[in-house]
Amino acid sequence: MKVEFFNPVVYRGSTAGVVDWPPAARLFESERGIESIQQGLEQFEAAHEAGFDSLNLAEHHYSVSQMTPTPHLFAAALGERVPDAQIAILGTDLPLHNPVAVAEQYATLDNVLGGRLRFGLLRGTPNEYVTYGTNPWESRERFEEAVELVIRCFTEPEPFGWEGRYYRYRTIALFPAPVQQPHPRITLSGNSPSSARFAGRMRCDLGISFRSSEAVAASVAAYREAAAEAGWEPTADNILYRQFCYVAESDAEARRDVEQLNWPVGSGPFASRNAELPAVIGRVGAALAGAPQGVAPDMSKAPRQFGAPFVGGPDTVLDQIRASAEQIGLGRVELAVTGAAGTLSHEHVVRSLKLMGETLVPALHADPVAVG
Repeated sequence: MKVEFFNPVVYRGSTAGVVDWPPAARLFESERGIESIQQGLEQFEAAHEAGFDSLNLAEHHYSVSQMTPTPHLFAAALGERVPDAQIAILGTDLPLHNPVAVAEQYATLDNVLGGRLRFGLLRGTPNEYVTYGTNPWESRERFEEAVELVIRCFTEPEPFGWEGRYYRYRTIALFPAPVQQPHPRITLSGNSPSSARFAGRMRCDLGISFRSSEAVAASVAAYREAAAEAGWEPTADNILYRQFCYVAESDAEARRDVEQLNWPVGSGPFASRNAELPAVIGRVGAALAGAPQGVAPDMSKAPRQFGAPFVGGPDTVLDQIRASAEQIGLGRVELAVTGAAGTLSHEHVVRSLKLMGETLVPALHADPVAVG
């Protein structure tokens, strides 16, 4: 099994415990910002030294818990700092951007990294739509057209035009082309069965974040079914599962740390004093879930969606990951150690990564991959 590290690169300045969203720019301390980015790079280096197979980051906006609104810049710097590491951006919030520009950015970055890039294309979280004013009711159709366009940019050897519902371009010519041909591996989110089916139809990898094993297994089944209809068969290596993970010397020490620090959520990403924000986020989330405009779904009978983090001593966490792998049929597990801003210190993160490298990572590398 492959083991990957996801790092949001948290801001470690004085606003780390602030619950307002978005945080005010006047609160940003440049010295602490520089320090936070350097510590994020050090955490990536620690994960690489621990034997993790890929160093992963993502695009998010207006957050003290995610300092990578322009992940391409961070990935390029990381590639220089760790010149032999696999790097992944998982991923770009595609409906917020020009898809041709996204293809150009990834093609260029793959050249900068010498062919070490993987990337993901996502619809984004509800706050992203509040951030950029994107219409959430158009999200799914806009996203699916944009994915098809990005792939066409990589696979069409001659200049071409595009006349879609949401995107129209008279001439497209991707130059430079990526090092990896026809393109780096692409991951699509499968947090819902409908999204997973789209990933299967597009012959892309499947990425699922923080869901319960039961919810993930349902998405994986939908993914495999759609892939079979499209004429191909995914392997376990095509399936990535992201979950929070914290390893300490013992179960008791791990429990103590996460309880004292309220890891991984901290005060909660949307626990804002802005009274209107939770309602706005809820309406946008309903739109992304497919509710008609002006109609909110009844979530009172919805199944439990979020899975428990992997927490404990090395043996306990190893058993937890193996149980999920057996139920899901995954070949790649992506571990998010840091949590929200104001939870784990930099020292906690590095210590946990080092312990994983001594225990967890080699054990998982030796495991046979589940077939699902």
